[in-house]
Amino acid sequence: MVYDIAIIGAGPGGYIAAIRAARLGAKVALIEKDRIGGVCLTRGCIPSKTILASSDRYREAKKLSKFGIKLNNLTYDYSEIFQRKEKIVQKLNRGLAQLIKANEIDFIKAEACIESKNILKVISESAEERIEFKNLIIATGSRPGSLPNIRLDREFILDTDDVLKLESLPDSVLIAGSGAVGIEWARIFNGFEKEVILVEIAPKLAPALDGSISDALRRELKKKKINFYTETNIEKIRGKEVILSNGQELTPDIILLGAGRVPNIEIKGIKDLNPEMNGKFFRVDNNLRTNIDNIYAIGDVNGICQLAHVASHQGIKAVEHIILRQEVGIDYQNVPFIIYGNPEIASVGYTEDALIERGIYYKKSIFPMSALGKSVVEDEIDGFIKILADDKKILGIHLIADNGAELIQQLAIAKGAGISPEAMKEVIFAHPTYSEAVYESILGLSEEFLHLPPGLKMKV
Repeated sequence: MVYDIAIIGAGPGGYIAAIRAARLGAKVALIEKDRIGGVCLTRGCIPSKTILASSDRYREAKKLSKFGIKLNNLTYDYSEIFQRKEKIVQKLNRGLAQLIKANEIDFIKAEACIESKNILKVISESAEERIEFKNLIIATGSRPGSLPNIRLDREFILDTDDVLKLESLPDSVLIAGSGAVGIEWARIFNGFEKEVILVEIAPKLAPALDGSISDALRRELKKKKINFYTETNIEKIRGKEVILSNGQELTPDIILLGAGRVPNIEIKGIKDLNPEMNGKFFRVDNNLRTNIDNIYAIGDVNGICQLAHVASHQGIKAVEHIILRQEVGIDYQNVPFIIYGNPEIASVGYTEDALIERGIYYKKSIFPMSALGKSVVEDEIDGFIKILADDKKILGIHLIADNGAELIQQLAIAKGAGISPEAMKEVIFAHPTYSEAVYESILGLSEEFLHLPPGLKMKV
């Protein structure tokens, strides 16, 4: 049998590509040496958000007295939280396996070795076989990165895979890095009343995000009594003593490295095909194709945007280019970026600094969640929505708010569809909802706020 498409890697890029291809009538082989779902399901998005959900519920329970609900002797059992995480991962993994089977995709649990541009050798525990294909999609994802002067020992110095294996929590943790991983785990540990120290080498927290978000994060971390240092790195580790570049000496129970991710490009046989590289990533064209005409690379291995939802979208588009010959044309300015926890942080499009640097004209609107009836009702008044736009289109959205991951999608749809701020003013938003903050922030672009005093300029 000759497969129309073979896919190496069954993470959010690979399994979605397989499903789309199968539904377009292709014969598909999906090869994965671990479990269906990849890092996102087994060691990333899903397990970490499951633990974060418990942390958030505990936080909410602690303030129920504000709602007239009395609880005595409130506590948590992390071993049960850990077991819930394991069960959810297993349930979703079984669901994906059934979905792959229902779409008549040939799932091969094995390691893939590339023998030529049209032949793979797949090596499992029990056998070896060769499969022939017309097109190949590489979707092998990534693994946690490390820092050059720090050696992981999996006991004191952990990466994000290791921390998910902890069946009990340490009393204190030093987290290196304030990207999504660092901020989310800082919120988890803090939510479970553990001491957190966050170390960031850049001048600001969440350095890739808009400056207003970084400033809001500083306020949030101070409010939650999370210690943090910017423009600082780990200089030396002696036993369990950590010396920072600012001279601070600390003795945390563990160190968690949130040092980004490294692409899994070490596929056996790939070098013999001489793929062009972009640094440590596979170089791809606008259609996600490598320099080898029938081989595509999607997700973290191409380095364009290392997010699970981008990998899924690239998988769909790569398949549509192979089967339907449709140009890919993804606009990465319309990709939502989320940091989970409370309040949620979300961003799409240009930051204000980027617009200034490029000399692009823009207007700005900032609407505080504290001015919204729904936020007051829910006692979730922290945060704001910030919109950057010109007269015809939305250029960037940056928000920090309860339910922010859902709010950003409304504005991302408008931005991606080219809906003008003026057109959005005609939409009727239900009351009372968090979504009214979207409406107010759009009105603010022309200084027409309804729930802020006239002429008030919000600062964040």
